Amino acid sequence: MKVSAVILVSGLLLGLGVDASAAGSVLSSRSAGKPLQDESVDLSRELGRSEALTRSNPTVAEDYASHQPAQRFAGVANRYDQVFEIYSADVQLLADLDGDGFHHAIRVFFDVDVDYDGATVYAKLYLSRDGGPWSQYFTTDLFSIFTDDVADAYEVETELLEGYMTGYYAVLVEIYSLDHAYMVSSEVLDYHRLGRDIMIEDLGRDEPYVEPEVEVYEEYYEEETYYSSGAGSLASLLLVFLTLQVVIAARGPLALSPRNEIENYKNKGNP
Repeated sequence: MKVSAVILVSGLLLGLGVDASAAGSVLSSRSAGKPLQDESVDLSRELGRSEALTRSNPTVAEDYASHQPAQRFAGVANRYDQVFEIYSADVQLLADLDGDGFHHAIRVFFDVDVDYDGATVYAKLYLSRDGGPWSQYFTTDLFSIFTDDVADAYEVETELLEGYMTGYYAVLVEIYSLDHAYMVSSEVLDYHRLGRDIMIEDLGRDEPYVEPEVEVYEEYYEEETYYSSGAGSLASLLLVFLTLQVVIAARGPLALSPRNEIENYKNKGNP
């Protein structure tokens, strides 16, 4: 009984240790963003130039909707006469090296509208695995929006480098305005919003599959091959023909000899 209790407690401690280790892992990613209509910026090239963002994986859920004031920007007016909305948003999965359906890179698209006038805004992006705590992985630059103009949409491409375990994720987009002290709009992009799963993992878990090499042993059997050619057959026929000629030539003189004539004459009944 005591042994069972010790094993049980040890198992629980090990399990807690694994969970704590996983929860306290480091998250590393790199991102780049731009207005969708800005053709002068190559997003993939910008991503390659960007520095990796490293932060701790939160052990408790982050209060992403706590409405912390965004007073770090000068001139916050705290306007209350504008209404913001994320009109459309989507997540595109990129880069699945091992072909298992889980990707290590994503592209997030969102179009923010305001009911009238224009605004200068920025976005914060978060990831959550299987309903777990949210972890921020990017903050965009400032960009301008104009009422319901579709040309002011924004996109962010992200490569997950380390700490993102294989699983089903959700993306959170928060929008902040320079003219408002608090978050003005947010949207959770998951299966319920998109109608499909966001299946991702970090680059270290997305290693390409390499088929193991199999040594093949080939055995060669040398078979005896008999060759016959037209020249060889003709030589054989010529040899037979010459042999017959020799026989005929030999029989000719024997038939004409006097002894043979006498023998032939006696055989005919002559005395």
